[in-house]
Amino acid sequence: MNLAEALEIRRGEVVSLVGAGGKTSAMFRLAGELVAVGWRVITTTTTRVAANEPDYAPHALALGDAPSLPDSLPALLERHRHVFLYRHLNPEEGKAIGLDPAWLDDNLAPLPGVDAILIEADGARRLPFKAPRAHEPPIPASTSLLVPVAGLDALGQPLDDAHVVGAAVIRETLGPSAEWVTADLMADVLNHPTLGLKNAPPGARIIPLLNKATPDRLPAAAQIADQLLGEPRIARVLIGAVREEPPVWQARRRVGAVVLAAGQSRRMGAPKLLLPWGDGSTIIRQVCGQVAAASGLGEVIVVAGRWRAEIEAQVADLPLRVVDNPRHAEGEMISSLLVGLDALGEDCDACLVVLGDQPGI
Repeated sequence: MNLAEALEIRRGEVVSLVGAGGKTSAMFRLAGELVAVGWRVITTTTTRVAANEPDYAPHALALGDAPSLPDSLPALLERHRHVFLYRHLNPEEGKAIGLDPAWLDDNLAPLPGVDAILIEADGARRLPFKAPRAHEPPIPASTSLLVPVAGLDALGQPLDDAHVVGAAVIRETLGPSAEWVTADLMADVLNHPTLGLKNAPPGARIIPLLNKATPDRLPAAAQIADQLLGEPRIARVLIGAVREEPPVWQARRRVGAVVLAAGQSRRMGAPKLLLPWGDGSTIIRQVCGQVAAASGLGEVIVVAGRWRAEIEAQVADLPLRVVDNPRHAEGEMISSLLVGLDALGEDCDACLVVLGDQPGI
């Protein structure tokens, strides 16, 4: 899938990309996708980027030290559909100097007629992985979507300044024993409130991008993604290679399960879910055990009714939660499904629905 689809970009978004390992490529790839469907896009930076980076856009505009945006910007945006904004070029450094985050919040974020603002809000010296230093990352408060980026080509590399920006910061935070960039270390950095999530605006959606995927890196990427989804603030995790087609290979989401177990067993005359199954188990325990062991699932909800106490006793040692359907006597399965979905909450992206009387699943 493309980046815009995987990120679920909405009109009016302010998107900040931080981290390392493909921020620039991801930003301009995303801008191109949005322009292709008719959006008007501004790209910019709140840091210092290579002097040629503004040239990647159809039109670039140097604002200098002007206190406000030029009157010509709406017309330029209408004509070119994509404009890169920056302050000025510093020829001695070979850098384009970006916008102050607070100035951007006050002047650019409220600008009408802009469908999306995409911001490179971190620097990484072209290395694949980083932790922010004391003054980083300069993320505007108006950011509605934060995309922490990490290059999977960092895996297996030494945790040193030649391969990782802020290697010493990582060791100081996670412990001096960290010597190599492993899947666990990458997940720990990206999930940490003072590292990968540093300065994240409270209301922003957070979707990390694990870039530079290859077939042999996919298992490690999946491991990192599953660990990241343990952080409630992270909405989903993308795995891909933004310079390839398609740019996103997987969108790992938080998926829950609802086991429907509130039936009355009227025709059987006895609680069917409590009948024996296999060696010392019961039907409901067998079903719940299978679901709880399923790979990639988050929270598991069991919706019970008349036999709730007995069902809870059967599954007490399993990683799931039993909830009550107060309308179970009406015999409508949809009422149990609604109870289960409500119990999962809004942070769940998808749901697996399982019938409690199908032990062969």
